[in-house]
Amino acid sequence: MNSKDVLKTNLKKYQNEYEAFLLLIAVLEIAMIIYGSIFFNFQQDRRIFYFCSYFVLLFFTCAAIAVNRSSIMIRNDMDLAVTNAYVYCFILIFWSAFISALDIMGGGYPITHMTILAAVGGVITLSPLFYFCTSVLSAVCMLLFVVYAGKIALPFSFYLNYVIFFVVMFAVSVQNYLSVKEQYILNEKLEKWAGIDTLTQVFNRRSMNQHMDRLNAESACYTFALLDVDNFKSINDTYGHKEGDQSLIEIAKILCQTFGSDVFRFGGDEFAVISYDQPSMVADKISDINNSLQGRNSPYLLQVCSGIYYNDCGDDPRKVFDYADTALYEAKQRGKARSVIYTSK
Repeated sequence: MNSKDVLKTNLKKYQNEYEAFLLLIAVLEIAMIIYGSIFFNFQQDRRIFYFCSYFVLLFFTCAAIAVNRSSIMIRNDMDLAVTNAYVYCFILIFWSAFISALDIMGGGYPITHMTILAAVGGVITLSPLFYFCTSVLSAVCMLLFVVYAGKIALPFSFYLNYVIFFVVMFAVSVQNYLSVKEQYILNEKLEKWAGIDTLTQVFNRRSMNQHMDRLNAESACYTFALLDVDNFKSINDTYGHKEGDQSLIEIAKILCQTFGSDVFRFGGDEFAVISYDQPSMVADKISDINNSLQGRNSPYLLQVCSGIYYNDCGDDPRKVFDYADTALYEAKQRGKARSVIYTSK
């Protein structure tokens, strides 16, 4: 997991809060533009720079709002949202350093820079390295501008206070980053557990639906096979549910050995397989599975029927399942350990 993943998680989780932060910046800029147009003395170069900077930041803030809303809500492009957030925060931090330099030159304090750093560090979880480097670099530029352009000698206490502030803000940034990273890892585990069948350890129906939706979005061609364990009820009734569970585990294992990871427990004694082989080859593999199951040392015969459908026309996943289910019903009507390929719509 990298810092981009952390920021993606943060933007998704706190999308409304981040947008409110951007809107607040825009409102404050508008308010300051109105205030400055009324009360600023534009005979001073410092006031002119001050006033113009508000228009510049307002432009970038409005652009950031538009790009953020478009990338997340419309395009679902989180990479663009992350890039937008990094660029805007970089601009915002350097803008605040510039404004604070003008404040110091006018006899004030770098409150704007400190406030923006605290807001950015609290609202959005940037990479600690990016946050720290941008903050320090902007502060250095601010101080150099004050000392050399403004020719102002700053006391030692000023530098000391700034160093202490940076240490605190960096510690907060690291803590926020680690907190979101921990949440990200936990969410990944929960997402994985939510998609796994606890008994057989293959993917469950939820994962199957998601996978088929992705294939449908990509217009991919694939073979879908729906399998049912023959006489499973009698296995449970005769040998107990524990033995029935063990038979499902055995079926899942041999399916994974044959077809790889795209094996799903649909529910009960039904499994599903997604393969990129031709339907006839899938049917041959299932036949081989039944042959190998017949040679197992067990008091009961374990075998499966299957309905197979080849989706080469971009059919909706629900239709794909219905076609395979129809073929499975026909296979069970014909007898045990049968495979039927759906051939007509």
